[in-house]
Amino acid sequence: MRNVMLGTVLVVGVVSVGLVLAQSTAVGPTVKPAAVAAKAASPSPAPSGSKTTKSAGAGKVNVSTANSASDDDSFWVEKLDVDGDGDVEDTNLVWDDEDKVLFAYSVGATTCRNGGTATVALLVATNAAGNPRKRPAGSGFWLADLDKGECDAQAAALWGCKFDASGTETSCGIAAFDEKNDDLIIATSK
Repeated sequence: MRNVMLGTVLVVGVVSVGLVLAQSTAVGPTVKPAAVAAKAASPSPAPSGSKTTKSAGAGKVNVSTANSASDDDSFWVEKLDVDGDGDVEDTNLVWDDEDKVLFAYSVGATTCRNGGTATVALLVATNAAGNPRKRPAGSGFWLADLDKGECDAQAAALWGCKFDASGTETSCGIAAFDEKNDDLIIATSK
């Protein structure tokens, strides 16, 4: 009986994962990070100057940018089309000068892959030229905090995608931020 139950649990688990993955192609916002990538090519604070911070984003999409207790990074706000939908938003920008990564964070209406709209917290990270991890300039990831039902999310979760230097998504899914490597960990992928 125990083997039958275990077999049933495994089959149900595989079917559940398969259903989540099958549905995942339509989950999440549509993000085109071109404006953030362009800004990462020449990341300079706004003319009004900048402040310093040890993190980028807020809430569930807040990530540490500090490499040590004394490390501060430049922070400023400017209007930028962070999600590529044609609308500029007030965007918090953080330049991690040691890792050469530009983080852009905003909260606003975005277009979902299913054609709907949702208000999401969105963090976009773009690698700049000369980054110590030797990642292609313009590549990076985005991470969005989705509530259940937003952009077809089956449950409240962090959803994200990695993208290459041309902005093409390479993998998407339920995600978490790996602070040690300034990278996104995709738990499930489409």
